[in-house]
Amino acid sequence: MRFSTLLATAPALLAGLSLGLAAPRAGQAVHATPELERAALANLRLLRLSGEEVRFDQLVDNSVWVVAFSGVDCPISNKYAPRLERLSREWAARGVRFLGVNANPQDTRTAIADELEELGVTFPVVRDFRQELARALDAKTTTATYVFAADGSLAYRGAIDDQYALGASKPAPTRTWLVNALEAVLAGEAPATTETEAPGCKVTLLDAAELPEAVTWSHDIAPLLRSNCEVCHRPGQVAPFALQTYDQASGWAEMIAEVVEEERMPPWNAHERFDGVFVNERRLKQSEKAKIRRWVADGMPRGNPDEAPKPAEWPEGWTIGEPDAIFSMQTSFETGKALPPEGFEVPREGTVEYMHFTVETDYPEDRWIQAMEVRPGAADVVHHVLITVSDPDGSPLSRARAEDGIEYLAVAVPGDTPSIYPDGYAKKLPKGATLIFQLHYTPNGKERFDRSSLALIFAEEEPYFEVVTNAVVNRYFEIPPGAADHELTADLELIEDTGVIALFPHMHTRGKDFRYLARYPDGTEEELLFTDYDFNWQESYIYPDPKPLPTGTVIECTAHFDNSPANPNNPDPTDTVRWGDQTWEEMFIGYFDFVRPIE
Repeated sequence: MRFSTLLATAPALLAGLSLGLAAPRAGQAVHATPELERAALANLRLLRLSGEEVRFDQLVDNSVWVVAFSGVDCPISNKYAPRLERLSREWAARGVRFLGVNANPQDTRTAIADELEELGVTFPVVRDFRQELARALDAKTTTATYVFAADGSLAYRGAIDDQYALGASKPAPTRTWLVNALEAVLAGEAPATTETEAPGCKVTLLDAAELPEAVTWSHDIAPLLRSNCEVCHRPGQVAPFALQTYDQASGWAEMIAEVVEEERMPPWNAHERFDGVFVNERRLKQSEKAKIRRWVADGMPRGNPDEAPKPAEWPEGWTIGEPDAIFSMQTSFETGKALPPEGFEVPREGTVEYMHFTVETDYPEDRWIQAMEVRPGAADVVHHVLITVSDPDGSPLSRARAEDGIEYLAVAVPGDTPSIYPDGYAKKLPKGATLIFQLHYTPNGKERFDRSSLALIFAEEEPYFEVVTNAVVNRYFEIPPGAADHELTADLELIEDTGVIALFPHMHTRGKDFRYLARYPDGTEEELLFTDYDFNWQESYIYPDPKPLPTGTVIECTAHFDNSPANPNNPDPTDTVRWGDQTWEEMFIGYFDFVRPIE
């Protein structure tokens, strides 16, 4: 049973590569070349150095073709590179075309392109990323060369000439097999020598199970970013730039690789020992991170545009459906003044204190909320919204807890989803309640006005279970100046059987980590959550089903705070820090949502 809608990979296998050199038998005539037609190679997959996947028959036509293998940093193939470049120019006028091929699994497209530029090679070169062409041609070295006649038959395979070999070098070649083969083919004859042994560095052919697929934007990266990043990285949302197109993602590729490797993105701070526990987990798999690393290392190949997912259709309306009611912030809580029609003006720069706004609901009876969604009015400058309820019939303590944000109705944080409860479950909106909106703004230099809203869908019938927010709180603390690892604890004993459905730790900019521990009545204990804390990415941790905690269970929360100069987010390491609403003050709140039967 899910309590919130969720945000909705082959591994990299290159390893253990070695480089060897072929035996020095350059030019030694061997058996006649086996019959092989160019048409048999038509569907073999290659990569242009621009990153597009292409078939062999899309590269070669019915001209006479020279297919020449090479390898990055292979001394023998590098020596032959200028000769192949010269021959490609000299024979172009006679209708001969040259295609370079790199089948080394360790050579990236970027490395290949850099070396070709240094060598002065201008004819097209492709990467045989799955070694399909090398296997079909039985290419063993980085100077293996093949001549295809205009009719598609393989006329010659082997060495370019006999000038260079392993440990040997002549002032000039004495036997020019490639040139001889081209002369014969253009004359309509078979070359006198159809096959020789090519010197060079050995091509390491991977086992079939280890052959990599090309990692491209269209096939691999676009779906990853769509499902993990685009919810925030699109126009009008909290992320600073969009990642919806190839040009956008390739422009930010190095940064994407860095933040993914450091696990700053996607934002998910729970320790890896809790992988698979919470249904809204945003952690990338190791194989997915490896794909991003490889895509960047390969020069961000675009791939086949037809394989790219269609653009996402992000809803313009409420994602929960047609609301029964919409409440927008109306009045400043601090001043009591009504907001202007355009909303609250967010400063273009600087730090903005937490702002609080209110709106009256005026329902004459309690209402039960089946689904709710918070929508920032200016999403690119609203970091989070916390909405609490002040119940006019509630106790002074409950009203104070609402004003302090200790019991909340709804919350919106970057990348989060609306709250949609299963049938029979709902949150209570007390009659005549006042909604208090707490806003954290992050100016971005642009003119912005905000009027954030809450949409509600009410249950048609009274539910069986009420969804309630409670919290473990420590309000009475002092964090000493310069303290790098100050520990605070608090606990709460449950007075009824409780089904916990979500955990939501809250601190401010000095928060380092937060831990929930359940101490059961039988003396056993269970760690419910340990998370590194990031004020910029406050997260709910949602269980797939209510986690039962029996009466008498003690929920203990432990947190650490960094008030030292080493904390780059620390407003003032010389200050003694106490409880307060603003970001330069601190809080210690271990929120948890739970369900209980309605009597």
